[in-house]
Amino acid sequence: MIDINTSLLTAYYNAISTVNIPIYEGEEPDDVKDKIYAVLSDVVNIESSTSNSSDTNTTIQISVHSWEYKYNNSKALNEACALIFQAVKPTTNSVLDLSSFGLQMMNLNVQTDRTERFGEIGGKIFISRILIFQQDIFVIS
Repeated sequence: MIDINTSLLTAYYNAISTVNIPIYEGEEPDDVKDKIYAVLSDVVNIESSTSNSSDTNTTIQISVHSWEYKYNNSKALNEACALIFQAVKPTTNSVLDLSSFGLQMMNLNVQTDRTERFGEIGGKIFISRILIFQQDIFVIS
């Protein structure tokens, strides 16, 4: 088995950055000013290799955060998530291209899509959507 985390994070980062939503890896900076932004969280891999192939069953979490100073009705957050879905999985059988990393993605699915309302923090109303994508990765090389 080889490490696929950097390859997968790069592919998701590149896909989401095409829709002009600020995206960060790990956590957002302390001084983030964007009212909507995404954070790529850690990758979770479960080896599913066979005697003939090196494979993983992998998940990645993307948290999309939204804040407003007075009210936050989640409309803008939902629109941002729709753009992310379109960038990552525009059709039912779409996958991200990992061929430049010697990998092949198969079976890309949304495992979880949940909304979390944090209420008011520091005078800002926060709402987040947690998106967990599941995919099978086959090591080509």
